Amino acid sequence: MEVYCTRPTCNHLNVFPDLSTGNTIKTVNQKFCVKCGMPLILAGRYLTERLLARGGFGAAYLARDRYTPTMKKCVVKQLLPVGLAPNQMEFAKELFDREGAVLEELGRHPQIPDLLAFFEVPVSGYQSPKEEIYFYLVQEFIDGITLEKVTEQYGALPEVEVIRTMNSLLPVLQFVHDNNSIHRDIKPSNIMLKNADDQLYLLDFGAVKQITVAGTSQKSTGIFTPGFGAPEQMRGDQVFPSTDLYAFAVTCIVLLTGKQPENLFNAGTNKWDWRSQAQVSSKLAGILDRMLENAPSDRYTSATDVLEALNANSAPNSIPPVINPPSPPIQAVQPIVSAQPVAPVPSPPQPARRLPKALVLPPLWGQLTASFLIGFQSGLLGIIAYSLGISAIGLYPSLMVTAAIILAILFLRIFQTLDNKDLVAVDIVSILIVLALQLLFRLNLPPVPTMALLSAIAGVSLVAVTSLFRLIYTFLFSLL
Repeated sequence: MEVYCTRPTCNHLNVFPDLSTGNTIKTVNQKFCVKCGMPLILAGRYLTERLLARGGFGAAYLARDRYTPTMKKCVVKQLLPVGLAPNQMEFAKELFDREGAVLEELGRHPQIPDLLAFFEVPVSGYQSPKEEIYFYLVQEFIDGITLEKVTEQYGALPEVEVIRTMNSLLPVLQFVHDNNSIHRDIKPSNIMLKNADDQLYLLDFGAVKQITVAGTSQKSTGIFTPGFGAPEQMRGDQVFPSTDLYAFAVTCIVLLTGKQPENLFNAGTNKWDWRSQAQVSSKLAGILDRMLENAPSDRYTSATDVLEALNANSAPNSIPPVINPPSPPIQAVQPIVSAQPVAPVPSPPQPARRLPKALVLPPLWGQLTASFLIGFQSGLLGIIAYSLGISAIGLYPSLMVTAAIILAILFLRIFQTLDNKDLVAVDIVSILIVLALQLLFRLNLPPVPTMALLSAIAGVSLVAVTSLFRLIYTFLFSLL
């Protein structure tokens, strides 16, 4: 079994064959990193398998709970104290403690991950006599894809999908606000679409702010994502439930357009200019524009108000009728109000997502870059195998060795043991080795420019093959 070291300065991937056999994984007391000595079984039960994400104050790991019958997956979040000044560390610890406390309260909502554990791990004796303390919380693992990845893979979403997203998440926001909290960091990467039941989940409560009695005098601590934060949040002023509604509206227009906030905001007019870049009804556009008002008092006061506006008088995805100019506005509205004075607000429909569950592709440019680097390496090794392998061990054995090396590099890249920077290093080292051998032993190899050109052609060819398979894969899933 592979266990990832969570010490920020180590991050070594440890391999323990004994944990994969028998009942050892359930009975062993502890395992330690072979490189730095860090305890690997956190709180005696959680084994981290790989890094999921790393941010300014913390990291998230995919882990297994060995005290569950099926070694259930979970997410281990760690506060990273490395390189922080004492005041920064105190602030980061406050945020971390706040996330744990809030998740314990809010995790009972079915669309917010449960908090499973919250603990500290003291460690000493590694390159420093001072004791180090690492802070962890463990959350329910949601197996799915974030809406950020959805837009990366599919581009802009149709209006009906965005409306379903709003109907699904606005009640979650209302629940958060009713429990005296404000999320403060709503964005597509913090919304997860679960594969199993197509349910949407709200993630990452690390920036959440508690609303207290003294809240009117409290200032925002400035935790937000640029482009999504409301004006009062960027100024460091008091935040409100409508601050979350602003960020949620930015999220919706990003989903509708497939573009980032900086491409939708006109700095010259200090206004959002997104309508021309999306196919959207005037009703939904009006609702989103009100959520995006600069002044909190001009926005909807609650998520429930937005739901009522979204589902009032017509189907969520229809365009409201246009009122004739000669008719006074009050006369156009009055019959509806008087005809249905106590009509209940329609219940929000359940989300019915239609996105393929299994289509989770790596980022395009990263994949194509890796393809070129591996193709370049393949071309270089192929030239060496053909030029030298025939005289050394024969053509076919040399090609088999070359294929084994390339497959090993490909395997390590797929499982993220190597990243693109490592592949660049491998290519550079290979070139230097070939140049050194040719200078020292006068090997019978083609000229260096010829080898570089042929290797580059091999890299471009692999990029073309990767792109073709990606298109075929996407097309097949679009038919499901």
